[in-house]
Amino acid sequence: MPEQAATFAQKAAEELRVLPEFAKYEDQSEAEVIVRLEHWKQRASETLAAFREDWRSQEALSAQTKAQVIYSVAAFDGDGAWVLDSSRATAQDVLSSLGTPETDILERILRDFVKPIFILNPHPHINVDTGRTLPRSAGGALGDLDYLEGQAWKTHPELFNVLRWCLRQADGQAIERLWHLFVPPTMTYLDDYQAEYKLQGVRLVSQLLEVTPADLLRRTGIDVLLLTSLKICMTFLHNRETPDLIRATVPVYIRLTTATTKEGSVQRFDQLCSLLSDSIIGNVWIYASREPETIQASIDVIPDIIEALGVGTVRYLKALVPQLVFPLVPAPDNDASNAQKFSSLRALRCIVQACAPRIHGWRGMILGALLKCWVSVLENDTDDKGRCR
Repeated sequence: MPEQAATFAQKAAEELRVLPEFAKYEDQSEAEVIVRLEHWKQRASETLAAFREDWRSQEALSAQTKAQVIYSVAAFDGDGAWVLDSSRATAQDVLSSLGTPETDILERILRDFVKPIFILNPHPHINVDTGRTLPRSAGGALGDLDYLEGQAWKTHPELFNVLRWCLRQADGQAIERLWHLFVPPTMTYLDDYQAEYKLQGVRLVSQLLEVTPADLLRRTGIDVLLLTSLKICMTFLHNRETPDLIRATVPVYIRLTTATTKEGSVQRFDQLCSLLSDSIIGNVWIYASREPETIQASIDVIPDIIEALGVGTVRYLKALVPQLVFPLVPAPDNDASNAQKFSSLRALRCIVQACAPRIHGWRGMILGALLKCWVSVLENDTDDKGRCR
């Protein structure tokens, strides 16, 4: 029976191994390669469907065999160029049949199948054995550049789905035990030089924060490292992922700040002010001013920042109000979409509520822009009349 189970797991690993070409699927231009990858997706979906029936007939799988099978199947629990709707549904069905996996199973997945891939490019600021920050960068001054070479982990596009699945299954105790296995790959994604991997890193951090005690973040020094990396994410402009990166990063930054600082403390206030003034006003609104999708993304997250910052937002009214009012006023050089106008209105509403003691000085500018926007939308776009009201 053990030999049969091992053969079963090995077969799953071989047939469901995601092809490295999927990592650059959107850049593929050769018709032959695209056709081959499409055929592979169909075969993988069929293999998963057949595998689901075989899985149910396996009664006594060892922990190691189960870990190997889960790694192969979890690769399809999420999004990816190699994932069809049918394969995702089948993978979720198989994984849900397991119930909540034991911490030992998660440890085997991370230790035996994930860590060996990332260990080839260890993060220069993290102790891979403890998950703590290093007192100085490993590799010296060039350590940050050396670990970007090779990057064998990028030939395993399934890793993000596997890591995210493992994080969803973990609780506070499991996170504490597996901290040294979760943190290095998560930070490797977050600190990559390509925006698409940074975005995946932010999503992993978001999931990590769901189950990680604030004390663990502070004790290991990862809170400071995360804050720095998240702020760097906000500087990655002029990429197709930039709008999504902004929308994903800001809520995670706020959650991390509120989790690791005391309410009403100077530290919390300074970190939130830095997010608004340095990352949004002093960065996105200056260097991406001609990129409407990026500007709209930055406006979309303003209400989250204001809610966290509260009345402290008043120190930035001179920068916020003119920026948010501009899209509302019809003008030859104003090509703001209705979506951006509504985003600006939502942000202005939050500002008015949070900064009520000081907003009276801006009432003329805000009301004038609001009325002009109202008339413009009603006259020019019938589809948004109800929304405008």
